[in-house]
Amino acid sequence: MSAAKPVRVGEGVVASTIGLPKPAARQRAAVSWWGDVWRRFRRQRVSLAAAVVLVAIGLLALTAPIVAPRDPAEQFRREGLSAVGEPLPPNARFWLGTDGLGRDLFSRLLWGGRISLTIGVSATAIVLATALAVGGVAGFAGDTTGFLLMRLVDLMISVPQLFVMLLLVVVLQPGIWVVVLVVALFGWPYPARVFRSQILSLKEADFVLAARSVGVGERRIFLRHVLPHLLPLVTVYFALSMPGVIFAEASLSFLGLGVPPPTPSWGSMIQDGLQYYRAAPWLVLFPGLAITLAVVSFNLVASGLREAMDPAQRGR
Repeated sequence: MSAAKPVRVGEGVVASTIGLPKPAARQRAAVSWWGDVWRRFRRQRVSLAAAVVLVAIGLLALTAPIVAPRDPAEQFRREGLSAVGEPLPPNARFWLGTDGLGRDLFSRLLWGGRISLTIGVSATAIVLATALAVGGVAGFAGDTTGFLLMRLVDLMISVPQLFVMLLLVVVLQPGIWVVVLVVALFGWPYPARVFRSQILSLKEADFVLAARSVGVGERRIFLRHVLPHLLPLVTVYFALSMPGVIFAEASLSFLGLGVPPPTPSWGSMIQDGLQYYRAAPWLVLFPGLAITLAVVSFNLVASGLREAMDPAQRGR
């Protein structure tokens, strides 16, 4: 007798009792789900183009030590400045011109992207990990623990964030990881609320009740059954949070409280170029365009992922 074929149930392929083994069926269902997400994401040409732009920006940032033609901190006071000591406009030697100290703007832009994206990815990862931990405990724990955690979230939301961020950066001294921690400190309360609401609905789902009925512990239920269902939401929230983190880093650097010189970041480059914005507008234009391009691309990718992962669009 030939093996029975797997039957499609719900969102994946579930093995029959004499067909495909359950682990293989689960793996095949996961591949099918991600394949369906990718198929629907590819249909959104604008989001796909934004994803290509983000990949290009990321590759340029990662390979900045190789791609950048010059040291971003090296000053070319003779050939990098005009006769009156002003920055040079874009030319054959300095593709994007030079800044007020005769440094190559193209090299600084690549290294600045490396710093800004490192801060953005690191801070966003800390934010989502903290939000998942707090939202998960608040959703699965008892009423008292959940109540206390949500009041902590309310307290964090009520704090004047910008004022406290500036105060902490001044006290702790500006630096890359100080900026990461300060930005992440106030980023987790909102996603924690969202994750808790999603977890509260998932914990009463049939597959969770079935796991409880056979004696599976709450921690295992969260890690093996609930957390995978939060992955689409986490993915979309990551893409949505990156623009805000990049803006926060740029704002702190613009105020002189971000990455200390001579390390470049897009925000600090804009701050350095303000004094020349009339005589040398490219000093503000190019880093501003880089921030805009990255932020818009992340928003477009997030929009595309939201549509591609929407359960209502499944199979279309």
